[in-house]
Amino acid sequence: MINDQNYHDIVKKLVLNNEKVSKGSNLQNIPSRGDGVRVRNMFKPRDGWVFVSADLSQIEPRIMAHIMYERYNDNSLRQIFLDDRDLYTTMAMMVFNLDEKYCVDKAYDPTGTFQPRRMMKTGVLAKSYDQKAHRFASGMGVSQDVAEMFYEKFDDTFVSFTTMVQDIREFMKQNGYTETLFGRKRRFPNFKLLEQQVRKNEGKLRGLYIDRARLQKKKVKTSNDERKLHEIEIMIEPLAEKRNEMEYMLRACFNAVIQGSGADVLKKNMIQIFDICKAKGWELNASIHDEVKISMPFTNLTRSHVDLITQAMSDTVKLSVPLKSDTVIEPRWMMEYSSDEWDFESGRPYELKYGESKELYMGSV
Repeated sequence: MINDQNYHDIVKKLVLNNEKVSKGSNLQNIPSRGDGVRVRNMFKPRDGWVFVSADLSQIEPRIMAHIMYERYNDNSLRQIFLDDRDLYTTMAMMVFNLDEKYCVDKAYDPTGTFQPRRMMKTGVLAKSYDQKAHRFASGMGVSQDVAEMFYEKFDDTFVSFTTMVQDIREFMKQNGYTETLFGRKRRFPNFKLLEQQVRKNEGKLRGLYIDRARLQKKKVKTSNDERKLHEIEIMIEPLAEKRNEMEYMLRACFNAVIQGSGADVLKKNMIQIFDICKAKGWELNASIHDEVKISMPFTNLTRSHVDLITQAMSDTVKLSVPLKSDTVIEPRWMMEYSSDEWDFESGRPYELKYGESKELYMGSV
């Protein structure tokens, strides 16, 4: 058991251990588009069985909405989930004060300058990472004025979001770790020392950047200029590396709370689903990011059994926001049918969507 007293010794033991252990296959790395779909389609359950896959819907924004409501009494993000509306379309409507037609996927604002929904989806990440407006503008391909307008309106609409990010960072700075909603810690033991070093070197690094820019602007560079540029690059590298490492920790500590809490929810769901599978004689095959994949005999495939898995994903953990699971039936991985698309009496879909033959389902009932 790892605790605050022994974790340094355990980490040291793991680092010094040269034993090679197979990590297995990371199924999440198989692309879900292009040729990756064909690869995923090669995964199928045993003969006479079918996959039932359940994916937590938008778990990370739901974790954020829960924290904002519980810690800051801010219902702005939570209410979207309570109303069961499209998250980013609704957020864009609220922030930009636009009609829905301008905020659906791929739609532009009335001026044709930007796509509000796309900007919102990317903007949530930018605000989570405390990205500056000029970098956000560059990444989105919009003007500085549009980016600053978005940041201002975002903060006015979701008033505790930035405070939540800052508070999590400040907690890590003071304590050297962050905690998920369920008390699991991610430690950053070297942050304070690293922050001191970065602050000490910031003036020197800024000066080196200025010197490099001055030399790079020269249309004709002498051999001495090239030599100085090379020397400046060598001096910049270790200083910039420390600053990048510090910035990474600031991003990672927030992710550790949000993504880590989502992972904790999935683990609790998996325990519940494992117990169900054990009792029913089914198989718990894999977890892939926010998804749990089980298999059961075609003869066990009923709407009530599919709903049982959905319920385990949605109701095992109770938050101030409802949890939602997108549960599908898969004869092969990524051949997805919803319960409404599946004829439970015949044991096959009402209509074949993926070009598979009816023989795939022969003997299933």
